[in-house]
Amino acid sequence: MALIVKINPVGTEPKLPSATITLNAKKTVDGKVLVFDHPEIDIVVDPGKKKITLFPREEITDTTYFIQDNFFKHLSRAGLVKPETIQVGSVHGSMEASYPDSDQFNVFNVVLYSMYKFIQEELGFLDRLKDIEEEFEDSLTKPNEYDSTELGEVPHSRQKGSIRPGYIYSPYGISSIYRFE
Repeated sequence: MALIVKINPVGTEPKLPSATITLNAKKTVDGKVLVFDHPEIDIVVDPGKKKITLFPREEITDTTYFIQDNFFKHLSRAGLVKPETIQVGSVHGSMEASYPDSDQFNVFNVVLYSMYKFIQEELGFLDRLKDIEEEFEDSLTKPNEYDSTELGEVPHSRQKGSIRPGYIYSPYGISSIYRFE
């Protein structure tokens, strides 16, 4: 379902909308809006309680907290979230914050628009991160000529490393401390 948001000052009705965005969103029975555009987190906007809650998508990764933190920093810098209300949620891995009310414009629409802008910026970052991870994996699984050797290029020797074959005691000289009686 496409959600179209128009941001207009309260009391004015322009002929063309100020901004039109498309989000992969659903509206719940109690009026909350669930946004599923971000690959790492799900976003719940509750216009009744004026609260935004972020949930990890499937599992908590090492980037989940940083994404949630950056999301609320983005909204806080825009003046759309009260910084003192940013906190962890009641569900493991979730974060939540409240947004203020305004007589000048519809804050709910502005929050959705700012959320859309954040997601667009974040998708570019996540695509670059995915490319870097794939490049690293390729460097390990498909090394170039300089980083690899053919079988037989490295000569075999009887002893390699610090562990000597046939030596019963510790290879690091610690075995002389203990004596068997």
